[in-house]
Amino acid sequence: MSTSKLAVRELKRRDIEPLLKLFQDSFPRELEVVGFEPGTVRKQLKLYGILKLIQRLTRRPFALFYVGELEGELVAALSLNRKKRAWYIGTVMVAPRCRRRGYGRAMLKHALEVIRAHGGRRAILHVLEDNLPAKRLYESLGFEYFEREVHLVREPPTGEEISLPKGHRLKRIPLFDPQAAQLTYASLEPRSAEVYGPPQLPPRYLQPLARRQPGIRERYAVVRGGHWVGIYAFNAQFREKGAASARISILPDERGKGVEEALLSLALRRARQLGCPGLLTRADERNRHLLSACEGLGFEKVYVMEGMYRAL
Repeated sequence: MSTSKLAVRELKRRDIEPLLKLFQDSFPRELEVVGFEPGTVRKQLKLYGILKLIQRLTRRPFALFYVGELEGELVAALSLNRKKRAWYIGTVMVAPRCRRRGYGRAMLKHALEVIRAHGGRRAILHVLEDNLPAKRLYESLGFEYFEREVHLVREPPTGEEISLPKGHRLKRIPLFDPQAAQLTYASLEPRSAEVYGPPQLPPRYLQPLARRQPGIRERYAVVRGGHWVGIYAFNAQFREKGAASARISILPDERGKGVEEALLSLALRRARQLGCPGLLTRADERNRHLLSACEGLGFEKVYVMEGMYRAL
């Protein structure tokens, strides 16, 4: 079947229902861990219609979503998110019955053209380490490896919580805080920081829409001696219908002092309060302190995602 029949365009409201099925068919392993609540995802996708209109008026796109249509049927999709000089390619999906026919390649080529048109200097994506067909595709398009992220999960236990080390405290912060963005960037491993480049907050027009996303999202600064030394982010997108997630970013000189264990313990307690069946977290394979904290608290590795990038 010729890929010339694949029509690539922006997401429309009528695509939501077939896209929900494509999600479920494309990410069975991930959704088994994270969970999937169609009503929540449906609400998120409907907000894209508002975002698309605003971005056309401002001519400053920050988040884009494209679908691939074959004879009127939605068979492929991917998302794009601007990260200042780089763009992140996510949710790359092709319907199982349409794989190995060039549609994934057609979607990726379209994405790279869009990124170039908007002045992007590189494209970044992640892929499951054992998804060999996808890795071969990305390699053939010039993508190179730069990081490995270990994804781990644990059922929230009952029991005593681990306290933050003496002299440390948490401070609740807004979802979009420039100091938090800079600290998260400073906490990256050097090679990852080089690839991602300096951070950029979403434009002001996007922030109110992001706050309307369903679920629970909390952000905290880890403070020691009046200085921020880490960022702790907790999300429960599906509440009790799916796993919560915790993202922990600690400055290199502040690692291994018990902060990682305390934050993971706090996240497990929060997930238990909300009735979430599990807590998902991730750690760069080079961050031995965070990985050690996860292992010590009984987290189990579920899969590894490999980061890839291509200069444009």
